[in-house]
Amino acid sequence: MREDIARLQQLSEQEMEQDIAEMNTWVEELAKQDLFVSGEPLENESKLVGQVATDGPFLEAREGISGYLIIMAKDLEQAAMLAGQCPHVLQQKISIEVRPIMNIEN
Repeated sequence: MREDIARLQQLSEQEMEQDIAEMNTWVEELAKQDLFVSGEPLENESKLVGQVATDGPFLEAREGISGYLIIMAKDLEQAAMLAGQCPHVLQQKISIEVRPIMNIEN
């Protein structure tokens, strides 16, 4: 989940509680359908280590990764459809990058 970290830092306590409640309701719906595996919000503070991306589909300076979810979906299309139902995506507060977990055989 990517969003404007400055926006997060400017939220009042009431606005933050509302955002959390909206996300919790969405995650609870995923869990009721046995689609939720795990997920956590991330702190705003971060350190970038390694080469800095300068072009392409990478994070802009004002954006940050604010959390992650792992869900069960039959394919990438279903996962993207479920992500598109997130209330914060619908309100254009965040974007969600949807990727399958790579299967590495031993």
